[in-house]
Amino acid sequence: MSMRRLATFLICACAFALAGCGSATDAVTFKPPANYASAAQIGPFMQLWRGPQHSSMMLMAFPTKIDLDKAMTGSNFKDAQVLKQSSLQICGNQPAYYVSMIGTGDSLGSSSPGIRLEKHQVDLIATDAGGKTYMAMYVRPIGSPADATAESAIRNVCSKP
Repeated sequence: MSMRRLATFLICACAFALAGCGSATDAVTFKPPANYASAAQIGPFMQLWRGPQHSSMMLMAFPTKIDLDKAMTGSNFKDAQVLKQSSLQICGNQPAYYVSMIGTGDSLGSSSPGIRLEKHQVDLIATDAGGKTYMAMYVRPIGSPADATAESAIRNVCSKP
């Protein structure tokens, strides 16, 4: 599956969640770093924050669990350089899947056809919590220093007790 198809799938799956209520953080303890400001909330399933140096964070909540191993290991990120893909545990013993990649706006599904944006590093964590699948992403332009608090935040999509 190309990155554009994956992005389209994620958006379509999120649209299905509009029938739900609440917010993307209802079942998890995720909190963006203090230096990130809320930029958008799309229904109860997606929130976006803008940070320093043109970085951003996004949290998406899917209404049902997704087979993470199948979805992530079967993905083909077109025109994106995958730096690392691995299964890991977050929040103690909560299974998750991690992907780190470098891509342009075209490969990340975020620009108009023919328009190339600067390269970005994308770090993504996907995990299940409260009967839903959550994806947390930290995106920053290549060349800008990593924000340790943002990297830590995407690893703290922990199930609420």
